Amino acid sequence: MTKIIAYEFLSIDGHFKGPPGAEMDFVHKGFSIPIEKDIAEQYTSVSAFIMGRETFDSLAGYWPTDAAQREHLHDQMNRIPKWVVSHNQDVSSWPGSEHLGNDPFATLEQRRGAVDGDMMVIGSRTIVQQLVKLDMIDEFRFLVFPTILGKGTPLFDTVSQPRDLILSNCKQFETGVVALHYTVRRSAQ
Repeated sequence: MTKIIAYEFLSIDGHFKGPPGAEMDFVHKGFSIPIEKDIAEQYTSVSAFIMGRETFDSLAGYWPTDAAQREHLHDQMNRIPKWVVSHNQDVSSWPGSEHLGNDPFATLEQRRGAVDGDMMVIGSRTIVQQLVKLDMIDEFRFLVFPTILGKGTPLFDTVSQPRDLILSNCKQFETGVVALHYTVRRSAQ
């Protein structure tokens, strides 16, 4: 069955982004070509990206442009369908994008059985939180950057029910970044 995977960059203290004006500085300091190649390898099994409006607008402003042509992820970011959860239905700024309609989570559940490959949420903190609440995420993949931010936006500040996870993969990169992959422990496991 198709999995829904949440793929997130985090500081070591669990922040999804840093304070205003320095939201992604912690990522830029630790990012490297080997990390980008590892991400590209993971994208080979992805049939669709899921993202919210803020992530969509941010990525749509870069990936389909000439500035992104030399990036390792360029072809995959533009080839893989982008499914957008948003009140604003206009996703025309990035070819291959589709708005998921008025009931996006029911649409995702329907599509889960109809696509080959996994669906991956990238960024999109609010969407991740909603999917956690609906128990729709099957796997979390975190790139943990060796920075304590102390302030910023935490990824899981609205989660009210504990979720047990099972470590399925761990990989360290030369910049000190660690990739941690967890499957969600369901009650039958």
